[in-house]
Amino acid sequence: MKIAVLLLFALVIGCSSYDSYNQRTSGRVVFRGGVYKNETWDNKLTFKRMSWYHGMTLYYDTIIWKADPTSPFAQWFSPSEKQYFARCESLLVTAGYSADPNKISHVNFREQMKLNGYDDVVVNTFASFLKTHPSAQDWRLQNYKVMGYCKRSPTRMGTSSLAINFPSFKQLEVDL
Repeated sequence: MKIAVLLLFALVIGCSSYDSYNQRTSGRVVFRGGVYKNETWDNKLTFKRMSWYHGMTLYYDTIIWKADPTSPFAQWFSPSEKQYFARCESLLVTAGYSADPNKISHVNFREQMKLNGYDDVVVNTFASFLKTHPSAQDWRLQNYKVMGYCKRSPTRMGTSSLAINFPSFKQLEVDL
């Protein structure tokens, strides 16, 4: 009996190490098809996904799309939002969710984006289209804050990846 209790105790201690408690993951989210005025298309809008967990609790989640002016989804930008394509080296659209702003907030994410050379910009029209897409309900985007990020200065290191480093988590890098 004592051996069984000791083995169970060792298993629990082994599973609860610090490295596995604060976790980060990446993946992708796909929205299929779109509509603008009388036009419809079957193209995919593919977002990169980055998530930070403390144990089983989600702290922060974001999806990121490197906006492409040739994509049919670019029609969702207003004329003033489309001007970012000419002024930015790269335009990213993100939708972020903060489960507990005292742990990781949208401000923390915006600071990390600034460290990557991106300034935040407003993309309200695009956000409206994204949040009313039929797939938005599956991802509960009504709880997400949609933002745009513009990289105005030329890339210093020539990297096409994005590195986010929140306190007590290993850095998470995703290729754009």
